[in-house]
This record gives sequence, C-alpha cells and structure tokens, in this order.
Amino acid sequence: MKVKMTDHPQSKSHFTVNRPVAVLMLFSAAVLFGVFSFKRLPITLMPELTYPTLTVRTEYPGAAPEEVENDVSRPIEESLGVISGLNRISSISRAGVSDVVLEFLWGTDMSEASQKTMEKLDLVFLPKDAERPLILHYDPALDPIMELSFSGQGSRFSGEQGLRRLRRIAEYQVKRVLEPIKGVAAVRIRGGLEEEIHILLEEEKLQQTDMTIQQVINRLSQENINVAGGTIKEGHSEYMVRTLNEYEDLEQIRQTVVKNVGNKSIRVEDLGEVVRSNKDRELMTRTDGMESVQIDIYKEADANMVTVAKNVLSMLGSLPGQHEKEEQTKRVFGRRRNTTEGLKARLLREEGASLEVIANRSTFIENSINEVRNTAILGGGLAILILFLFLRSFKSTAIVAVSIPMSLLITFAPLHLFGVSLNIMSLGGLALGIGMLVDSSIVVLESIFRCQEEGDDLVTATIRGTKEVKGAVFSSTLTSIAVFFPMVFVEGIAGQTFGDLGMAVVVSLLASLAVALYFIPMLASRKPVAFSSSARGFTNGNVLIQPFGSVNQIRGIFKKEKKWYALPIYFYYIARFMIHFALELAGRFFAAVFYALALLITKILAPIFLIVFKSVTWIFLQITTTIMDALNRAYPKTIKWALNHPGVLLLTMALCFFAIYKVGRSLDTELLPEVHQGEFTFEVSLPVGTPIEETSRILSSVEEDILNNKEDIRALIVTYGYDITNMKRSDEGEHTARFKILLAANRNQAQTEGRVLHRLRSIFADIPDAEVTVSRPVLFSSEKPIVLELHGDDLDDLKNASTQAGDLLKELKEVADVEVSLKKGAPEIQILYDRDRLMMYGLNVNQVATQVRDMVKGYEATRFNLKDRRVPMIVRLKESNRENIEDIGDFIVNPQDEYPIRLSSVAELKTGEGPSEIRRINSSRVALVNANIGEASLGSAVEKISEVMDSDMNWTRDMTYLISGQNQEWERSKGSLYLALFLSLFLVYVIMASQFESLLYPLVIMFTIPLAFFGTVLGLKWLGISLSIVVFLGMIMLAGIVVNNAIVLIDYVNILKQRGQDVRTALINAGKVRLRPILMTTATTVLGLIPMALGFGDGAEIRTPMAIAVIFGLITSTFLTLLFIPTIYYLVDRVRDKLFANAVNQAEVSE
Repeated sequence: MKVKMTDHPQSKSHFTVNRPVAVLMLFSAAVLFGVFSFKRLPITLMPELTYPTLTVRTEYPGAAPEEVENDVSRPIEESLGVISGLNRISSISRAGVSDVVLEFLWGTDMSEASQKTMEKLDLVFLPKDAERPLILHYDPALDPIMELSFSGQGSRFSGEQGLRRLRRIAEYQVKRVLEPIKGVAAVRIRGGLEEEIHILLEEEKLQQTDMTIQQVINRLSQENINVAGGTIKEGHSEYMVRTLNEYEDLEQIRQTVVKNVGNKSIRVEDLGEVVRSNKDRELMTRTDGMESVQIDIYKEADANMVTVAKNVLSMLGSLPGQHEKEEQTKRVFGRRRNTTEGLKARLLREEGASLEVIANRSTFIENSINEVRNTAILGGGLAILILFLFLRSFKSTAIVAVSIPMSLLITFAPLHLFGVSLNIMSLGGLALGIGMLVDSSIVVLESIFRCQEEGDDLVTATIRGTKEVKGAVFSSTLTSIAVFFPMVFVEGIAGQTFGDLGMAVVVSLLASLAVALYFIPMLASRKPVAFSSSARGFTNGNVLIQPFGSVNQIRGIFKKEKKWYALPIYFYYIARFMIHFALELAGRFFAAVFYALALLITKILAPIFLIVFKSVTWIFLQITTTIMDALNRAYPKTIKWALNHPGVLLLTMALCFFAIYKVGRSLDTELLPEVHQGEFTFEVSLPVGTPIEETSRILSSVEEDILNNKEDIRALIVTYGYDITNMKRSDEGEHTARFKILLAANRNQAQTEGRVLHRLRSIFADIPDAEVTVSRPVLFSSEKPIVLELHGDDLDDLKNASTQAGDLLKELKEVADVEVSLKKGAPEIQILYDRDRLMMYGLNVNQVATQVRDMVKGYEATRFNLKDRRVPMIVRLKESNRENIEDIGDFIVNPQDEYPIRLSSVAELKTGEGPSEIRRINSSRVALVNANIGEASLGSAVEKISEVMDSDMNWTRDMTYLISGQNQEWERSKGSLYLALFLSLFLVYVIMASQFESLLYPLVIMFTIPLAFFGTVLGLKWLGISLSIVVFLGMIMLAGIVVNNAIVLIDYVNILKQRGQDVRTALINAGKVRLRPILMTTATTVLGLIPMALGFGDGAEIRTPMAIAVIFGLITSTFLTLLFIPTIYYLVDRVRDKLFANAVNQAEVSE
C-alpha cells in the first residue's frame, strides 16, 4: 500500500531544497580550497617520524675500549640516567670513541630532553684528552635522496693521479653546481683520492742534524703565511700592507730552511722528500666493477623530495623527455636560441667523465603514490559500477558517484591545515575509505527513492527521505570516525606512522557526511535540465543585423557634424563595427559548432553508447536482478526461521567466538610487513685489522661473480672501508664492505628480491672468515628484527656465550644473517711507558707520545694553495722507517740531546688485542646477537629462539638473556593497540547509546564486531598473512564500519515500532527495506578495497594486509548481521518485556 504525501510542512524551509545555489557555492568553495591545498601538500615517502632518541658521542683519542668504558661511558651514564622520561640508556665503547644512546618514552618533548642532557653533561668530569661530547639526533630522513656515480675512462683517469682528478672534479665542479639547487641541503662526496702534499722525512737524517719532527712542522707552519699588515696613507692614496709569503710550488717547500748549523743551512729537501700524494685510504667505492666517486645528495628538512629530485635531474639533463625537448627547440629556433646543456653532457664533453644517477628515492615515492592513486580510481570505479547495477539509473548513480571526488577534494584542505603530507599512509587512508565515501550518500538517496515510490513528489521525497535516515547516517559515520581517536594513545612506531592514515580517513568521512546530508539532497531535488537552444540564432539572420547598429550611429554623427574633425570619430565607429562584426560572427559560429557537437553527442553518440553499454551490462543487470529478487523473497523467510530457531544461531555464534580464539592464537606475528623497495645491502665483515687493500682483493672475486650474472640486477655499488663522517654501523672499518644491490624494475618485486637474495647468499657463503648480514632501507623501525641481549659482567663469559648463541641461531631456519657484536679486537702495537726512566732523561709521556704520533700518523703542518684549492701538507716519516714494531722501537725520542735514547729504552712495546667494543644497557654489560627473519614470522622466530636458549645454552650463574629488537617494539605497540581497540569499542557504544537513547540496543549492535573479527582471522589464516600493526589498525577501523549496517537496520526497526508494528513484523519489514542499502554499502566498500587488497605496485606490503582484514571482516559481518542481529534483538526485546511485565505484576501485588 502506497502512502500519498505531496505536501510536507517543512518543504518551504528546507535549506538544501530552497537554496540550491547557496549549497552549490559553499561546496564549490570547499572544493576550490581543496584543489589549491592539494597543490601545496608536500610529497614524502612516509609521515614525519620523530624518534625519541639521543646519542651522546665523545671522542677519546688513543684510548682502548675498556678505558673508554671506565673513563667516559660510565660517568656519562651515571649522570644522564636520572633524566625524566628516559626509557633506556645504553652505551657502546670502542677504541677512541664512546656512544651513549638515550631512548626516551614516546611523546617526550625532545627539545626539552636535549636541553636537560646538555645541562647534565656540563657536570660530568671527563679525562683531559677527551673531546667535548656531541649530542646527535637520529633521523631516518637524513638518508640521501639521490646517489650519483662519477667515473672516468682512459689514461686521464688511470692510477692514483686519475682518482685524484676524479675526486677534484667532483668536489669543485659537480658539488658546486648541485648544492645551490633549491631544496638541496648538502652534497657529500665519497671515494676517489683526496689530494695531500706529503713531506716524508728520514729518521736517520733527523738524528744527524739533531732535529725533531716537531721542529720541521713548526717551521713550515711559520713560513707558509699571508698576513694583513694594515694600511698607510701617502698623499691622496691609501695603501694596504700585506705579507705574501705562502708557498707557490713544491720547490719552495723543498728549499725552506729548517735550521742553520754554522754557515750551512739545512733545508727540507736535506731531510726527506716532498711529493704530491693523497690521504691514507679509508674508503674505496666501485660501481659495476669500475672504481668511482659516489655523490650523495641530501634534501632540506621541509623540502619536497620529488620536486628536489626533479630539479637535480633537470640540472643533470636527465629528466625523461628533456633531450627530445631540447632537440625540438633547436629545430624551431635554430641558432637564435641556445639550449641549456646538462651537467652530464658538459662533463662528458669537457672532461671525458661519466655522471650517472644510480639511486633515486623519489622514484619509489612517485611509484607508490601513483599506485595508491590508481588503486583509489579503480576502487571508486568499481564502487560506481556496483551502484549502477543496484540502482539501474544513470541519474541516481551520477548523483552518488559525485560524492567520491567531491569528498576527496574537500579533504585536502584540512590535511594541509593540519600539516599532513601526501605519503603512502595518508593516501592509503584515502584509498581505504574510497568505498566508504558513498555509504552515507547511498543510504540517503535510497531513502529518497523509496519515498518517491510511496507516492511523494520529488521535493517532499527529498525532505522526508533525508530526515528519516539523517540520524542513522550521522551515527554510522561517527562510529567510523570515533575508532581513530584512541590512536593518540598508541605508542611507538604504530602511533607515529598511522596518524596520517587516521587523519585522512576521519576528514574524508566528515566531508562525505556533509556531501550526503546537504549536496546529495540538493541534486536529488532537481529535475533534469534540457539542452538550451540559444545557438539556433545563427540560422535566423540575427548575426547580420546586430552589428549594423554601429552604422546607424555613424550616420547620425555625419548628419550633425560634417567637418574634418569628425573623421576620427568616423574611423572609430568603422573600427568598432569591424571588430563587433568579427567577434559576433565568430561567437555565433562556435556556438553553432558546440550546439552541433551537443546534438551529435546527445542524439547520435549517446544512444549508440547506451545501446552498447546496455548490451554489455544487460547480463550483469539480469544476474543482479535475479540475485536481488531471490534475496528479497528468501530473506524474510530466513528471518522468520531465525526468529523461530534462536538456539541454532546462538550456538553458531558461540562457535564463531571459539574460532576467533583458536585461530587468532595460531596466527604468526610481526611488527610491520617488509616493504620491498628494489634494493638491499650485503654487509660483509672480515677479521678486524684487515687493510682496505686486502679487503678489496678478497672480495673482488665476489664482485666479479655478481657482475657475471646480473639477471634482475640493475646496478652493483660496492663500498670498501668506511667514511667516519657517515658511519652506518658502529663496527665499520677497513675490514668491512657494503655490497648495495639495486634491482631492475619489476611488477613482482618481492619474488625478484627473494630470487636474487637466494642466489647471492650462496656466493657470499664461500668467503672464508667473513660475517655477512643483509639490510634493507629503513622505513619504520631502526631496530634489527631479532636482537638477543646477553647480560653479564665478565667480558670473557659474554664472548663465549655470544659465540655459542650465535652458533645455535645459525642452525635455525627461522633466522638468517646471524651476527655477534662482541668480536675479536683489532691487532695493535701497545706502548707502555716507564715514567721513571722518562723522568731520568728529562722527558714525559705526553712529549714522547706526541712525537710517536707525528712520526707514524703524521701531522698537518699547514695548507698549500693549489689554484683554488687548499691542500693539506702532512709531515711524517717515510714508510720504510715505520714498517714494523722494531722500526717504532728504534725511534729516537731525544734527538737534540748528546746521547740518543731509543723508544724501546723507555717503554715496553708489545702486540695485543682487546675487545672490539664493549656494550652496556641500563648499566649492565651485554653482548648482542643480531639476526634477520628467515623462513618464519617474527613471532615464531622469537618462540623458537626462546626454546633454544632455555634448553641448549650453557649459562653461568650471573648471566641472563632478553629478546629485544622489533619483538620488543611489537610487544610495546601491541599493548597500546589493545587499549586503543577497547577505547574504540567504548566510543562506538557511546555514540550508538546516544543515538538510540538506550543502553540495551547498542549492546545488540556490538555483536557485529566479533562476527567481523571472525571473518578477519579466517581470511588472515587462509592467505597466510601475519598479525601486525597494520592488521590491528584494520581491525580497529573495522569496528567502526561493521556496526553501520546494524545501526541502519535497528534504526528503521524502531521507526516501524513507533508506527505501531509489533517487534516480529518490524524486524521482517525492516529487513526487506534495508536489505538493498546494506548490500549496496557493503559491496561498494569491498569493491573499493579490492584493488588495494590485490597488492600491486610499490608500497603495497603496507596497504594489502589492512585491506584484506577489512574485506573479510566486512563480508562475514554483513551476512551474519542480517541473521544474528534480528534474532538477538528479538530475544533481548522479549526478555525486556518479560522483566517489565514481572516488575508491573509485583508492583500490583504489593499494592
């Protein structure tokens, strides 16, 4: 029976119906602000992560690890250990340097923490030889955004001279061009040979002339000076006085007089030789087998990485299509316009050197963002298609579909306001919610459509339909939003990383709510507008009449004024006539063309398209119609059966809860999925003390093996040794090497990476006495996946235990790349001075130790001006005078005295080795065993390691162990995620209780959440996906989504009850009415997420588990909700009525 309602009392005052232009302008303004904000949003790979970590680095030259621990690390730990907010304090004491790491609680104000740290450091008493402590902040964004390889071929770049030339070009040509680029913070050069002037003295000649090496150093520094001497005035001129005495060539250095003995001058050349050489090599870089110079480019903190990278590529002349554009410009302009020559081309032409981009982080960002964008577009298209299959109306589908782009564009303005960047998290949030953006619009439009079917006119149906569902739509949107507010309580990486995702979802859903309640009703209340026929005026001759008004004006002027001065006015009107006529003619012509195109589209192309489209979609429409008709017939019967057999459904629900517990406990766990960025690094460590030349020789065969089979490998970058200004690990040295593997572009990056890793691991396994680990670019946690901490006091016990633990872990398939921190120390020549004997000869330890340092290591006396470069001048002994321990023992420590004293006479020289490093965590010595995940998940690997440690290890009484790393971060995040989930459920209940003004009905609706979790855990188990922070976030989001269907259903049940229907009838009729919108909202959300769940493109590892968790949970929840919720509602309502009836009876009896 249809109810005729043609005059609604609120129709005259409804804003969206009566003020369509105002509504349109408000939303147009919001969209415009969103478009402008979108262009200004910075583009980054990940949200800005603020790690609550400080490192206090103190250099203590010449000190062994044990001395560094006792004299530097311990005092600093004791002083800083009382700072508020400190979660953990650890230290690494290595030869000559101490690193004390302070890990604060998440949310700590790091500016205040830095200030407190500096205040405490001022109170620490350190040895006199120790340098001032430096405070360092860890920031993963400080990794270079681009890496360039600079190499040369031919005789100009051969040998040491060629490497010095390559380094010089990089320093003074490439660096100076790239650093001024907007957004570039720094350009760092690595590799090649740094030029130095070496004054190599012979100890025998120093003895013969009774001179010390320090005298030579002092003399050179005093001779090589330019000094300003002020100004003098003479007459009308003023002169600057300058001393110009810097060395101009090497010969001047050789001829420098160091000492006069009688009438004879002793010059530098009499004591040794002066040569152009290079700094002692600590680093060697090779690209695809060729020695090269590496150039790392760093961006400014607030710069857009993609824009900076494009600016750099433009300067290099490497932008895609740039060369073709320049060639086209040459063809068009010929010699009249010069094209800009890129830096690459200029270096190749002038120097014969090749500059290539080997790594560009912005490419991964662009690919990730493009994939998310494509996922969102495809998901939105699928959602719109399913809408059309349900609604079967182009107008209705178009009205709902407009809510997707409008909501997204409006979202960008608040994101810009809150400082959220475009990254894979924020864009992932938008893609995740793409199907949810139409949910509210679907419910509103379906309600309007149903009111029209009941007999309302268009305006009245719009008002009544919107009013009936407004409360349910508002509540359902709020529940989806409310689940993200407890994310502020999530600590660790999870809270930092997924804040942008939550913000994107919240803002986009609020925008979709506004669109659904105001914009959609305004569009729905409008009648279709026909095409205007104004363009038909072209055919009626008007175009030839209007301009001749100018001719009539000219005639009027000449009737009044026939003199010569009227000619300018005459010409003015003639020109005006010609321009008016031409513009009018052109305007009418284009109007006619557009009108003809409109007729062509609407009368010919559109019908053809509709015929083809209807032919294609006819089968889908028939299938949809058949399914919906079957559901409409079967669902009321199913509800009746469920209401008659509630015990069966309750037993089924109990089984679902039991399955959640059992299956959930069997799921693997991990902190975050591994993101495959198309690159990884093999870090190789040979025995400590291996020189860099030997390291290169041993590993060159590995390099050749990799280059001989470069399948799936785009580039190989090898770094031998270390750069002290940019150390990636604490144990780097000349004995270490880094093999950076860059993979070729591939759609299935994970499989390619696994295949290449397996092949290369077998190659590295053949290196004798080498430790090999694999690392990937850091996105989230800076911790290793597995870190086994062994706590104890005795270094020997720790070393033995860590070695045993490392051997046990290497046998487990669950872990890979096992590495022990407490290694054999570097071999060293230890000099133990006899203070009494030194005093007897009038010497002291500092004096002799400084002399030994100058002889062996050398000392920078001054700098030599070589064109535009300042080259260090290093004074030291010739290498033949310092080859072994006997040579050092023969050093003369008092050359100016009458009787020479050798170093071996006042000191004991011996070879030895100490620990490579000493680590402490919370004031306890530790040895670490690090490992990556092997053929298992994080959770199962930790479980297996615990089992092995408890059963197979030989522990001393005072030793304990702890498994930290990402496992500890997971445990910390998991606890806060459980809290966030509980608070989310509570907020959902609060919102529903406020909507229904009932404490009972929201409890009924809450049963949909465990039903959703049932689907999620089954989906994760079936697809082999581990439980991670990403999945947890999907489950939290799911808690806010799945209740929406139940809210819409229960809300209408209550409306029907208010209209006089009994509970059973209301449940059956509400099910009939709400079945279509529930299935539509579920289908649009699921189809909107399917492209994300398929896992294509860069960064998909983060998005896919979340989408799968939501899809499986939502599908399961929807179908179980349609059965369980009416049944539970019916049972609860009956129990409540019985309790109320019993209470009334008791009251009557008592009266």
